[in-house]
Amino acid sequence: MEANKEMDKRPDYEEEFLLLDLDDCLYSDIPPNAPFVLSGLDTLTPTLQIGNHLKLIGEYQETVGTCYIFSESGPSLIEKCPTDQNHASSKEVIPLASLQKILKFKVCTEDGSKANVADD
Repeated sequence: MEANKEMDKRPDYEEEFLLLDLDDCLYSDIPPNAPFVLSGLDTLTPTLQIGNHLKLIGEYQETVGTCYIFSESGPSLIEKCPTDQNHASSKEVIPLASLQKILKFKVCTEDGSKANVADD
C-alpha cells in the first residue's frame, strides 16, 4: 500500500536540464533583468528573444560525456575571519543537475538566418 502512494507522488514527466550557451553572442551589455522569451525548445532551432531588439537562434549540441552543474554556498573569507587572511574560505559545493545537451545560440540576422560570428 505504501509503494502505491509513493508511485502516485511521482510526476508524469521526466526532467531534462539544458545549458544555454551565449558565448558566441557579442552582446555583453544585456541588462541582468532584461525580459526574454525562450521558444521552440521542441524544435531543432529554438529562439531566444531578449528585450525588443535582440533575437538569437539556437542549435542543440550533444556533450562529450555528462556535464554537471554545481552551486556554491557558504561564508566568504571576510565573513569567516576578517582579521586573519591566512584562513581559506569555506564553501559548500552542491550538485544541482547533470545534462547531456547544450543549446548554443547565435545572433539572428534580419532575414532570419544565423549571423556568422568571428571566433577569436
